[in-house]
Amino acid sequence: MNRYFYYSILMCMLVNTIIYVPNILFAHRHNSALTGMLLSVVIGSCLAVIFSKAMMNKQGQGLPELLTQHLPLWIKGVVLIYLGFMWFAAGSIVLIVYSIILKRFIIEDINLEVLIILLMSVVVWSASKPTKTILYLLEIVMVINVPLVSIILFKALSSKYMNWYGIWNIASDNVMKLPNLDVVAAATYLFTGYINQAIFNREFDGRFCPKHLWAIPFLGLTILSTTFFIPIGFHGTEGVGHFVYPWVSTADSLRMEFGFVERVVYLFLLLYLSLTLIFVTVTWHVGYRLIESISQKQFPIRSWSLKPIVVFGSFMLITIFLAYFLNEKQHLILGTYWLRLRFWSELGLVLYVYYLSRKGKTT
Repeated sequence: MNRYFYYSILMCMLVNTIIYVPNILFAHRHNSALTGMLLSVVIGSCLAVIFSKAMMNKQGQGLPELLTQHLPLWIKGVVLIYLGFMWFAAGSIVLIVYSIILKRFIIEDINLEVLIILLMSVVVWSASKPTKTILYLLEIVMVINVPLVSIILFKALSSKYMNWYGIWNIASDNVMKLPNLDVVAAATYLFTGYINQAIFNREFDGRFCPKHLWAIPFLGLTILSTTFFIPIGFHGTEGVGHFVYPWVSTADSLRMEFGFVERVVYLFLLLYLSLTLIFVTVTWHVGYRLIESISQKQFPIRSWSLKPIVVFGSFMLITIFLAYFLNEKQHLILGTYWLRLRFWSELGLVLYVYYLSRKGKTT
């Protein structure tokens, strides 16, 4: 069962390339990107290890059960609603961004809101399934996609068009500069997959004991480096800042002469369609389970069976509202603010959960 813990982390690491993490890193490429990335590897890895150790002390229990033991009901309800919508926001941002990418590069004639509704229908259907089903689906997607994504990365690194001098120029120019908060908040998002253990831990009754935690900083540094340096190698130190979706443009620069699809961008978008759907499925499932854990007395609905409709319906309506009324620049600004809020919220949640786990262990 421990492999699902790493699947969740790896899923979040891979999906970062299509959201606004690369944009934020490239915006600070001349001042603090590298030091911020190195600091984020340390912070993200430490938070992942601390949270996993805390959940190991609470085998078979999720975050709602842990909060029930230590918080009043009304505070627990407020915290779970806030965290549930934070998880929802994570999936919603990815869903909107990928829908825009699909419309721009693949199916230009479709209405954006219609495309989002179609994708959300698939997500809601799968996210409402039992947690065990979500974990099995996550494993299938990761086993299929990780080797193919690795081939794309290898193809990029071995390309004759890779400008290693530009990469060295950026790396050497950033060594002695202080990290920026936006860079740290964005780069630590790669490690956030471990936080799904807040619900997944319920399924790991007595069997959650992850080994080889040293692999988390290694994987994080590797993927973060490729996310940042490969587009710079293809588009140059200045040109990379002119792309709204730098990784899609980078994939479109690659060719597979002997592949069944010559243009890598189509394979890239197909892979990230499945990664996007499983990422949004997992985040919306976790968000739903957190809100579902509020007791019936705290939830202002007479019929408790309507709760999935209310929760997922709210998720869908807010997502459509954001897609319809905000443009791409506003989405980037909103995503940057959300990454900051997520960073501090995640930091506080991890430290508090670790405190509660130690408190329960000593008493």
